Amino acid sequence: MTVLYFFPEELRTPWYMWEQRWNEIQEIRLRVNCPVSIRTISGERFLLNKEGERVIYSDREMELIFRHLCHDSIYAYEEERKQGYMTLTGGHRVGITGEVIRVEQGYIVKYIRYMNIRIAHEVVGIGESIREYMYDGGMPCNSLIISPPAAGKTTLLRDMVRMYADGNGQYRGINVGVIDERGEIAGACRGSASLHCGIRTDIITGGNKRGGVEILVRTFAPEIIAMDEIGSSGDAAAVLYAGVSGCAVLATAHGLGVEDAVEKEELRALISQCLFKRYIVLRREADGERTVQIWDGEGRELCGRRQLQQR
Repeated sequence: MTVLYFFPEELRTPWYMWEQRWNEIQEIRLRVNCPVSIRTISGERFLLNKEGERVIYSDREMELIFRHLCHDSIYAYEEERKQGYMTLTGGHRVGITGEVIRVEQGYIVKYIRYMNIRIAHEVVGIGESIREYMYDGGMPCNSLIISPPAAGKTTLLRDMVRMYADGNGQYRGINVGVIDERGEIAGACRGSASLHCGIRTDIITGGNKRGGVEILVRTFAPEIIAMDEIGSSGDAAAVLYAGVSGCAVLATAHGLGVEDAVEKEELRALISQCLFKRYIVLRREADGERTVQIWDGEGRELCGRRQLQQR
């Protein structure tokens, strides 16, 4: 896959120069009648045409891009669109907004004027650099990954799922259940993962977290259940249900650190009950590098801030 995947043929010309820089792209922001912005690991860039001028898309061109991303099957994405996003094959997520119409359980964008394409990059091996901190007595700990948006928490979550499922010479591989509400963890297409989630992993795509936990616990016997973005009381209830069912939990949340997480009502009860035994805090530094710090459930620092690297 390259950046050309996101754009119809008639709009691809200025994107050819970015084909070889695919791994640098983190976000593509499209705003009607404004320059196209590309966020890379080294900072923001603007899309230029062959004359060196900034590319600007009209409302008609925004509609063309949206229809292309939907494969002209707009209604197939209706439930996701009510939440303001679409998930594409490969785990890439497209935020959409503009003039909206309120509907039950969300809204529908009537006129799409803004899109944010968040690129999912698979980085196999980053979980290995922190594996030694993730076990207690040979078993995986309940762990919460905390980071600001776009700092790499889903990327790390995915690789930790693979890490637990595959095992290595020191740690045995275990059965992992994944609840992938938005399709970003596994990049599933028709239920099959397109990203590497390990050889002992079972994935539920699209369902809510509580229902997903019940299915996994009753029928798949996972030793650990992974889920992304704990953001509601229902999500917190799913984490608690998994924990009391004898499964370890691997989850993520937005924030700058544990202090931020405690301030969120949906996480406060879980943290106060000492459910999580590991807190993994990610940051994206000014130079674009990701750093990681790890604490145990009692607030002791296990791993000082260091660069998150592949192994």
